[in-house]
Amino acid sequence: FCPSVPQFVADGIFKAELNEFLTRELAEDGYSGVEVRVTPTRTEIIILATRTQNVLGEKGRRIRELTAVVQKRFGFPEGSVEV
Repeated sequence: FCPSVPQFVADGIFKAELNEFLTRELAEDGYSGVEVRVTPTRTEIIILATRTQNVLGEKGRRIRELTAVVQKRFGFPEGSVEV
């Protein structure tokens, strides 16, 4: 095994759990998938959905709530996740 195998597995588990969470949360908003981009300073989570306005919520409230839940649930430092 190479040293990155445990990280690869952890990344896969994170993406699967994130996808499951978003599937439940955004089922009525046409959720179709998620992309995760990791940069040195932050993690970007791109949500693919047909009703993007519903996902954003009024004045961006819902997307901020989703960001906070994802940060807390997956143990990201505050401000390091962008949804």
